[in-house]
Amino acid sequence: MTRRWTIRIAACLALFTLTACAEAAQPERTPRANEVQVFEPAGQPDRWTYTPNTLSVAAGTTVTFVNHGKEFHTVTSDDPGRLFDISLDTNKTATFTFAKAGTFAYHCGVHAQMTGVIRVCDGACG
Repeated sequence: MTRRWTIRIAACLALFTLTACAEAAQPERTPRANEVQVFEPAGQPDRWTYTPNTLSVAAGTTVTFVNHGKEFHTVTSDDPGRLFDISLDTNKTATFTFAKAGTFAYHCGVHAQMTGVIRVCDGACG
């Protein structure tokens, strides 16, 4: 009887450990070309960020913003007049076409530490 309980307890502990490890970190996905992803390390909201943090594209390029995280985020332009203000629900994507050259800083309106930059070049970026 004691041996059965020992095995059951060991199995439960192993299952608990595997479950805890599975939720400890959000799987990191490699962004595709012209894609920015929200990255949320589990239990570390101060380390939430956009990846890549800086993206360079040619004028006329459509950039896709992806939220694989568990929280709502925004992609909000820092420029006067708010060139873009995108809402990103969990597991959603949104796009924005950068028509003209320039450097466009943005942030998350909910999580101020999340910032990024889109650098738009005339022609190919070098």
